[in-house]
Amino acid sequence: MERLRELCQLNGIPITEEELKKFEVYRELLKKWGKRINLTSLLTDREIEEKHFFDSLLGLLAFKKAGVKVEEKRFCDVGSGAGFPGIPLSIVLSSSHFTLVEPRKKRCVFLEEVKRQLKLQNVSVQCSRIEEVNGEFDILTMRAVEDPEGAVEITKHLLDRGAILCIYRGKEPFRGEIPGYRVREVEIEPEGVNFKRHFLFIEKEE
Repeated sequence: MERLRELCQLNGIPITEEELKKFEVYRELLKKWGKRINLTSLLTDREIEEKHFFDSLLGLLAFKKAGVKVEEKRFCDVGSGAGFPGIPLSIVLSSSHFTLVEPRKKRCVFLEEVKRQLKLQNVSVQCSRIEEVNGEFDILTMRAVEDPEGAVEITKHLLDRGAILCIYRGKEPFRGEIPGYRVREVEIEPEGVNFKRHFLFIEKEE
């Protein structure tokens, strides 16, 4: 996990040897299952460490910049897929609880296996659509979302209860507005890689 270790050090993201070992197990599971159930098109060690693991952990810098506390919080990872960003965040935020919501059965089986092998006590997997999820959450995460308005539409019932939605986006800023919701954008340009990220923080207006 040299690449992940290096990028975390460069960008001031604390990570322990024990956590890196968990990432290593996770990486091997992704490679093993990825070929079988089309989890990810990125299957080299370097790509997984940079574009999945490190990219997921960049959220920590965005939360900090946005003034959003992440310790002892209830997270919901919406459309978790192969577990991004929920599982990487759950590895380093052991005091917070993560509910991974994923409608596809095979992916849920994979997420349960990751949870078991990494011994993640702070993770639960819910095999359903987000619209069917009822719970009290502090932070919702979504990755690779082209349509923030659509994301708000499907998570509205959770945002109305006070959750903040954090959307991981690419290099393009968001130009729009979402009526009834406050949208803040944070740009992160990490060291050591040639991509930057925009994060949207969306919450219901008072």
